Amino acid sequence: MNPASFTPPPFPPLDSVVGTGELIKNLVITTLLWSAALVARQLVLRNLRSRGLQPADVRRWMSTSRNIMLVVLLAGTATVWFTELKTFAFSLVAFTAAIVIATKELIMGAGGTFLRTSSRSFEIGDRIEVAGLRGDVIDTSLFTTTLLEIGPGKIGHQQTGRAVTIPNAILLLQPVINETFSDAFVLHTFEVPIARDEHWAQAEAALLIACQEAQEPYAVDARAHFERRLVDRGIESPTIDARVLVRVDDALQLTLIARLPVPAKRKGRIEQAIVHRFLTWAALSPNKSDTTTTVAAKREAQRVPALSPPTAG
Repeated sequence: MNPASFTPPPFPPLDSVVGTGELIKNLVITTLLWSAALVARQLVLRNLRSRGLQPADVRRWMSTSRNIMLVVLLAGTATVWFTELKTFAFSLVAFTAAIVIATKELIMGAGGTFLRTSSRSFEIGDRIEVAGLRGDVIDTSLFTTTLLEIGPGKIGHQQTGRAVTIPNAILLLQPVINETFSDAFVLHTFEVPIARDEHWAQAEAALLIACQEAQEPYAVDARAHFERRLVDRGIESPTIDARVLVRVDDALQLTLIARLPVPAKRKGRIEQAIVHRFLTWAALSPNKSDTTTTVAAKREAQRVPALSPPTAG
């Protein structure tokens, strides 16, 4: 090969080495923009110091100039890199959407934990009801909450021996009922159905007396506790004394609704003591033949007509 006729291969295009020409142009413009902004701010600061302004005025103008410079830099940089930012944003949105779809349940679980923590809806040891599940909270994690089931149903207060683990995502979709708003005392409500006859007022009075006697040992502590808690939360204080309301269910049945403050951990036992005392009163009542007549028996008597004696033929 003749060295004189040798021609070196051309260098690869600069675009293929360092990127596209558009990229280089954007880098140069961005560098000039930031340099010009920094120089302009230094000139402004020098001019302010030369004017003999008060230190407070100088600090105010320094802060104002810095904020203006940041706004100009952000707006200018976004304008220069608009095309690249748009492409990156589309890619980022697609990637984020894929991640969200793949981890939707985990994200909702973490969101439920954040909601529980920020709202303080319940803590370990509270008795809650959510999505038809009721129990004492024995463990919480980032994604799940474990309950020690209480039942039977919504009126029972006995442990069933079963542990229920629920995903925290449910906390975002279902309301949470916290039966232990107060950790020491709660306002407990329960119902006692009775026959609708002329002795219902006596039954109401007997149930109220049983509630008052059950409440008496801790009435003062319960009142002080509720007043203190309600003042802390800015809630109007309800009536703390034991009360019994009457609800008419139908033509044959009434329901006595009892409400009284009880220790949070003893409401099931106290309810049973009150019910047993009420039933003892009903059994010993002089009119027990009337007051203990069941509603079912009365309804059955109304449903089956009495047979008339046969007529002589």
